[in-house]
Parts: sequence; structure tokens; C-alpha cells
Amino acid sequence: MKKIPKNFHIIAFTLLIIATIALFMNPINRTATNLLMITSLIALWIYILFLTYKNKIIKITLILLPIILLAFLSLNGPLIDKEFVRDEYVNSLKKYNGTKYLWGGETSLGIDCSGLVRRGLIDTYIRLGILNMSPQYIRKGIYLWFNDLSAEALGNEYRNYTTLILSNQTLNNTDYEKIKKGDIMVTTNGIHTMVYIGNQEWIQADPAKQRVFISKAPDENNPWYKASSNILRWSDLE
Repeated sequence: MKKIPKNFHIIAFTLLIIATIALFMNPINRTATNLLMITSLIALWIYILFLTYKNKIIKITLILLPIILLAFLSLNGPLIDKEFVRDEYVNSLKKYNGTKYLWGGETSLGIDCSGLVRRGLIDTYIRLGILNMSPQYIRKGIYLWFNDLSAEALGNEYRNYTTLILSNQTLNNTDYEKIKKGDIMVTTNGIHTMVYIGNQEWIQADPAKQRVFISKAPDENNPWYKASSNILRWSDLE
């Protein structure tokens, strides 16, 4: 059997790294692309194992690292106060203020309305899970990242991710005493969603304005504030 040229391994390894980075940087969140990214990471790990099979220390390290990581993620760790999670969620959302609108997007490179609602919580869960050594929150963040949710799904309480708080109202006449920071507005037709950040202010990725912005209710010039909508809450924050 002919020995595979060294240049082949260099090219293959480089292409695999480029593909992995491209998938990681891709702002569009879809289950298919998420699966591709996971597959590329596994393929990269296997290829590195193959290239370093003669070095026992590197090989053992590469085998042990995912085992240790999976063992860590299987633990629970301490619970974090829901009000603190809610505040951190709002802070995470504000970091995307000014981000350009991109249909299907879920990163700082581009984001849509449901992507913003989800991404803020994904970031919050993973960051708090790491800082508090509480893997259960990291798992929640990964699970939410992997399972895409549209505005309609959020409004329909899909998989019990959300819980209905108020129905058939508008943001211009909402009883703000009954809602909390981090609550979600979804139009009754399921085409748009945004998040309450306190002080009668809402943050949204608006397809009309093509960016994420914060505005205060009531506002007769904002069509979303006059649209029939429901208020929901992340079930984890209930």
C-alpha cells in the first residue's frame, strides 16, 4: 500500500479546520447546520488522533478530554436564583442592540426576532453555567441552541419552553404590573416576537428597521405595539 503523501494530510487537515470555522461562524441557526458543525468537530478530533497516533501522550490526552468534558456536563451543580438569571438574560439581550437583522440569524453577525429571544438565553445559560460551575445550565444552553424555535413556536408554548401570561392584548395597553423583565411578546399571528427589558421598554430585531433596537411603550407609531399579541414567559423563569 502506498504511503499517503504528507501534503495530502496538510491540505485535508486545513480544509477540515476551515469547514469547522465556517460552520461555527455561520449566523444562520438550523438543525442541519448544527449537526454538520458537530460532525465536523468529531471528524477533526478523529483526524488529529490519526495524525498523532504515534505520540501516546497526545493520543491519551485527546481521548481523555472529551470523556472528562462529557462527565462534567452530566453533573448538575448549584441552582441559580431565577431573578438573577432574568437580569442576566436582559443584559445578554442588550449586547445585541444595533446588530443587523438577518432572517434565520442568531449571532452578532446577524439575527432575527426569534433568534434574539433565544440567543440571549443561550448566552446566559452557558455563561452562568461556566461561572457558577453548574453544568445543568450549560446543558440547557446547548439544548436550546440545537433546537431552533420560531416566533410561532414560542407563542404556541412548543415543548413547554414557554408559558402563557397574558393573551389577546397590545403592548400599548398591557398591564405592566403583571409582567416581568425577560417576558416575551409574540404577535397572535406568530410572525414577530420581542422581549420586555423593564421600564416599559422592549428589545426586538425588527425586519422593517433591519436591526435590533430598544423602544418604549406606548408608541402609536410602532405597528408592533398596536398588533394583537400574547405575553409569554420562559418556563424556566416562571
